[in-house]
Amino acid sequence: EAFSLIMRSDPKLISGANRYWIKFFLLAVFATMYVRDHARPAFHNALGVDIEDYDMKVFRLTSEISRQVFPLELDLDNPALMAGFRKLNRINAQATAADEAGGVSGWIGKKWHMLRAGLTFARLYMLPTKANRIPEHSRLHPVW
Repeated sequence: EAFSLIMRSDPKLISGANRYWIKFFLLAVFATMYVRDHARPAFHNALGVDIEDYDMKVFRLTSEISRQVFPLELDLDNPALMAGFRKLNRINAQATAADEAGGVSGWIGKKWHMLRAGLTFARLYMLPTKANRIPEHSRLHPVW
């Protein structure tokens, strides 16, 4: 709620060209979470948690919270979004392997995979979002 109130205090923060930054922020947060969670399968397996299911639950909860302040949300039902996250995860694994290989070829491989990740992120950024009408009051009931 505090973040929502701060952002609402200046309407310019959530309108105009700042909508592009909001989209970038949401996409970066979700993509980072997806890739980081999939980089630790042993942890999630030990907890008995399916990573895909867990991430979707967190994405939906985060979207519900972000609807209190942001004029747009990522379209979690668009199959291209999750396909892009999965591709970023594969690229991350390949970049890690290239880095661990070392040497000039490892360095070049890592840079190549970083470029691929950037292009994949750009494609994700081009996906349409859902418009969101910000509620008059920012108040959610705790879910935990």
